[in-house]
Amino acid sequence: MVNKLNIKAYSSEIERYKGSVTANWQAGAADLVTIGANDDGKLVDSLLVDISALTATATISIRLYQQVNGTEKCILDDDYIVGTDPQAIPVINSPLGIYEAFRVEVQSDNALDNGLAIGYEYTLEEK
Repeated sequence: MVNKLNIKAYSSEIERYKGSVTANWQAGAADLVTIGANDDGKLVDSLLVDISALTATATISIRLYQQVNGTEKCILDDDYIVGTDPQAIPVINSPLGIYEAFRVEVQSDNALDNGLAIGYEYTLEEK
């Protein structure tokens, strides 16, 4: 049985953000989005990255960075293949607590991806 009161309280605090970034993804890794701010606790409930506009068969690296003891560290580095993997990658699909700015970086191995847009969407909730 689902407790509707908890769902209402939970969902009323969630904010949805979305956008896209155009960059030279193959020329070097580029920032897709920074989530949150330093010294501001949040929960990232989901993060989707849309790789569907990129070149078929390109390998796309998605990296997540978070501060650990005051120094930014890579906490996830996964590769996806356009046309083989899903078009929208669920990079985060369960709540992740952040207390500092959280950075998402993307890189492609195909020069044809330079100048293309990558979309993203995430949900954020106050801690």
